[in-house]
Amino acid sequence: MNKCVFPIFLIFLFLFSTTALSSEISQKANPQLTKTHVQKLKRIAGIISSEIIKRSIKTVSVEDFTDIKGRPSPIGKKMREEFVKQLMFIGKTNFNIVNNGSDVIIRGILIPFKEDKKWRLDIKVISSDTGQIITSYSGILKKLKTERRSF
Repeated sequence: MNKCVFPIFLIFLFLFSTTALSSEISQKANPQLTKTHVQKLKRIAGIISSEIIKRSIKTVSVEDFTDIKGRPSPIGKKMREEFVKQLMFIGKTNFNIVNNGSDVIIRGILIPFKEDKKWRLDIKVISSDTGQIITSYSGILKKLKTERRSF
């Protein structure tokens, strides 16, 4: 009887571990932003859009937020989506967000620090014509427990 129980236990253990692993992979592939993240991105979008409006810029493109080596990540893509949403809402009557051929390009970089518990988010608004930085922003975001080691 013990010979029969042991293989069943191993099968159960395997199924349980793959379900937990699958859940963790799913969270990393489709991360969710907290209310604090959304509020911070809204504030940053307000700061950036006021600079864009002040300079009478009409078209903006926003690249995926990457890590320090330029690699995109699921959380970087999610932050970009939320940032674009906030930027569109704030600047909707003053400028358009386009995929290419814009007056400026916005680049975001997420840099993990503080024992991988926080990110530093650096955003730069770069002139498409000259390559010069028009304005920039740096801020700190706390990570969720499921976001640890995402880079």
